[in-house]
Amino acid sequence: GPHQSISNNMKAFISSPRVIFSLFALKYETSATTNFCRSNSTHLAWKTTKPIEQAVIGRREVQSTQLCNIQLRQDAKKECFQYLQENLMRFDLPFRETMGFPGNDAPSADGLDNGMIGPTVTLALEAKAFYPWTDALPKDIFFEYVLNYANLNEARTNWRPLLVDALKFNESDLWVGGEANLTSVVSWVNKHLWTLLGKSGSPIYFKSAQTPLIFDPMSTIAFGYASCTGTSILFCNALRAVGIPARVAGTPAWFGNASQGNHNWVEVLVDDHNWKFLEPSPALPEADILDNDPCSRWFCNPSRYPASKVYAARMTKQHEFDSTTAQRFPLAWEWDCQDVPAVDRTDFYTDVCGLCEE
Repeated sequence: GPHQSISNNMKAFISSPRVIFSLFALKYETSATTNFCRSNSTHLAWKTTKPIEQAVIGRREVQSTQLCNIQLRQDAKKECFQYLQENLMRFDLPFRETMGFPGNDAPSADGLDNGMIGPTVTLALEAKAFYPWTDALPKDIFFEYVLNYANLNEARTNWRPLLVDALKFNESDLWVGGEANLTSVVSWVNKHLWTLLGKSGSPIYFKSAQTPLIFDPMSTIAFGYASCTGTSILFCNALRAVGIPARVAGTPAWFGNASQGNHNWVEVLVDDHNWKFLEPSPALPEADILDNDPCSRWFCNPSRYPASKVYAARMTKQHEFDSTTAQRFPLAWEWDCQDVPAVDRTDFYTDVCGLCEE
């Protein structure tokens, strides 16, 4: 089950945080009963890969053996803090102590040093130990797309404890074909999130033209509605709360023309390099799922791309802020902002949606 710990025999073997042990290769969509790279309350197991050569008749074949790199939880916690602090977006820098990064001589009194970063790290590592679908996540992916508390320039709030508490499910709720996997988790969250966080029995719903008035997750929950950016951010954060690597993607201007409007949605990493996309489905009778035909989504058609540029938000800084090669997520409500790192996804959507009928 999700709480299954590493066996006693393995505990002795992994007493050193630098020990690496080899396991059989498994699919990314790992069964809930798999022991592949299982973390527990004291150790985190991180997937890594090591290329090896295997002799094959008439040629040499390179294979990739999956390994688990074991790290003490206390060391993982320190590394999480370090990653988040080193990758603060520029507009967050003046508030790093408020967010929970320790200052040089900051006194510890009346909880003044208890910002959102503390519970962010604690709950992210608990998700890593609790949910088996996190077993196949390399550390860099976990840091950027699960641990990450931010998407765009929305208000930085302590959303993770609220979402972790709301998104409780039994393993049987997630079974598809006899197993729980990443795809079934995404489907469950998109189906139930909006009702679980709704007000007075009414689900959160889509309401156009709300950004930037309402687009951070706490505002969306409090008001009970948001437009595409707000619902995408909340959906993305909910997936991260249950250990699913996710990010906000979208176009700042259809056909490169700001007067045509913008749109945002969510991408989910379904294996080592394969991102799939879907729409948040607040108050809809049928929730979008990863396995739906991409062409079924209204914005996936050949006429839109590559004229409409698409970006996916990220956290890891690839270049200095003044670099001309750095990719940034253009914000339709803050055009001069150059502080949100991104990857250009235009070619991907041109290829995928280019196969759809008009």
